[in-house]
Amino acid sequence: MSKVRLLVHLGPMKTGTSSFAYHFSRLTSAGTLPRSVIYPTGELWFPARGEIVKHHDLVEIALAPLNASGERRRSTDATPALIRGRLSAIVAEATRRGGDVRVVMVCEIGDQRAAPKLGKVLREYFDSVDFVIVARDQPSAIRSLIAQQIRMWDRTDGTALDPNAFTRKHAARGSYDYARLWDKWNTGSDDYSVHFVPYRSGVNTTDLSQDIFTATGFGDFPHSPDLSNGERIHSTFSHKRMNDLATIKSWALRLAVIPGALWLSRWLFHFVVRRAHSELKGDAIQPSDTWTLSPAEHSFIVEKYRTSNKQFREKLGAEGNNARWAEWFARTLDPVT
Repeated sequence: MSKVRLLVHLGPMKTGTSSFAYHFSRLTSAGTLPRSVIYPTGELWFPARGEIVKHHDLVEIALAPLNASGERRRSTDATPALIRGRLSAIVAEATRRGGDVRVVMVCEIGDQRAAPKLGKVLREYFDSVDFVIVARDQPSAIRSLIAQQIRMWDRTDGTALDPNAFTRKHAARGSYDYARLWDKWNTGSDDYSVHFVPYRSGVNTTDLSQDIFTATGFGDFPHSPDLSNGERIHSTFSHKRMNDLATIKSWALRLAVIPGALWLSRWLFHFVVRRAHSELKGDAIQPSDTWTLSPAEHSFIVEKYRTSNKQFREKLGAEGNNARWAEWFARTLDPVT
């Protein structure tokens, strides 16, 4: 009998989710995605803000409890009933196509904001459900996340280039704590399978995507070289520009009560962002100018997660000894040199 299988990339953030979603979104819009693969867009999902379609709405059908700090931001306005309607539409489209169909979705906030009950709900619609959590070494992930939040005007909690404070906050939330995520998602449920995939240093998006497909038994990743332009979706600015943006956001909060100050701050912020992008395109910055962590900041993050990473390696068992995981643990457990 034909089967409809589901793969959901649960994140965390900064683990290739945007590139993964961008690739499938473009293949779908170009009409070149194989008929045996569905990436829900258009009428099969909810409108996207841009050309990259993600499926964060999934968390609304299995919201995780409030975290220790009482935070649980609602990510969408979609109701569980609406989401279930879309899931039914996806299955109907898969049935119409005939044969075995693989459905791929990206919910990069699912690792933290969804509960494992999500697998039980999804299993009502699909013949099998595979969740993927990509493990990126914490210094790289946190550096990338803080850089992205500094570059976003509407992220008012990202106003300072202070990786240590940022790390303490996110570690308290359980962000990038893979031992904790292992315990959360490995429930022994028959409704779904969960796969942890290492984010390998230096590999391109296609290789990581193939790692995800291989881990879940989804076969060959539908790579299309004609849609790959080599550009990064979230570019890394120079240290100077990152400091400029952080300073503007910080002063904007202080001066918000002054009429017109917020508008001026926003204009200046986006002016600096445009200039930073122009510098990247014109090769005006050298690799040595790019904002990165200091050795002390890098060591702080490694130490913050060392115990968790040791526990995670134990939970992986024999799998943690293969070459890919060995390289990952060398970056997360060995002393910084």
